[in-house]
Amino acid sequence: MHQTPTISTAYARLLFDYLRALGRNPASILPAAQVAEIETNHSHAQTSRTAWLEMIASITAQSDDPNLALKIGEAFQVRHLGVAGYVLISCATLGEAGQQVVRYYRLMGDVGSSQVHRRGEWAEDIFQWTEAGLPPPVLEQLWAAATVTLGRWLTGCNDLAWEAHFRFPRPSDISAYERIFQGTLHFGQPATKLVFPAHVLELPIAMGNPELRTMAEAQAAAILKALETEPEILRRTRLLIEQRLGIGRASLDEVAPMLGLSARTLHRRLAECGCSFRELVDTVRRTRAEVFLRNPTVTLAEIAFLLGYSEQSTFQHAFKRWTGQTPGEFRTGITNTHHTFDTPR
Repeated sequence: MHQTPTISTAYARLLFDYLRALGRNPASILPAAQVAEIETNHSHAQTSRTAWLEMIASITAQSDDPNLALKIGEAFQVRHLGVAGYVLISCATLGEAGQQVVRYYRLMGDVGSSQVHRRGEWAEDIFQWTEAGLPPPVLEQLWAAATVTLGRWLTGCNDLAWEAHFRFPRPSDISAYERIFQGTLHFGQPATKLVFPAHVLELPIAMGNPELRTMAEAQAAAILKALETEPEILRRTRLLIEQRLGIGRASLDEVAPMLGLSARTLHRRLAECGCSFRELVDTVRRTRAEVFLRNPTVTLAEIAFLLGYSEQSTFQHAFKRWTGQTPGEFRTGITNTHHTFDTPR
């Protein structure tokens, strides 16, 4: 059965934030009830993609700005990614962060995705569209502008230039495109993509956002304090698992070299401490899952993403195995407990 395409309300909030930056109240342009409903939902609730495109079309008509979607993408910030922003600033390089954004697209609804390919000294980030027909130009514009904006922010390199290719015809005014991409522009192309020097993928992440940096440092400090009494090998292995889970790579073969050990040696040393690498990964995942489940604004899909699972269903099965409860039942139990304590006697 055909499903109606949806989009994360984070994209709608991005639109609202852009309008407010211009001194415009979204509810004065769009239906107030629609704005209120989106803003009261959690960060990655889904809304109709058609309704979202209609919102942009309505504002474009009122503002007479054909580049509205491009400018909305330029206003994209890491905070619009929600908790996944923590994953990006934990990456070592822009290329690694790009791989995590590809993982994250699944949480954003029916917006397409992208894939980076190296071509010798150059790299291409190609927009992927699996539905029938061409993607809406709005999505092409927003994706391209948001990608370059995020890349500059993460690296702290505001002079990075991208060669941009779009499927739609050349607009009459390309000044906004020239300002945003700072590279050669191509329109009427067979694919939507960004082309840039391959060495850009090796640029380090600058972690320039103070709020996200504070969150990352606070979590690291809490982990260190909780593990002070553990054997050194357990403490170091657990910390590496914590760091690598969010980017989906916390295997024995990857972690062991980071400790200066072979996989076989790490396996033996963990066994001497009475545990296996798999048990350690499960312990870390369970602890983090319970922390995230106590925050009602973090969705189950986001939690699965942050724990390194490729599917939400896999996380749910694992949590049921650990605790005997589904994540939803665990979260409901926490809510009921809080209500019990809050009830006047």
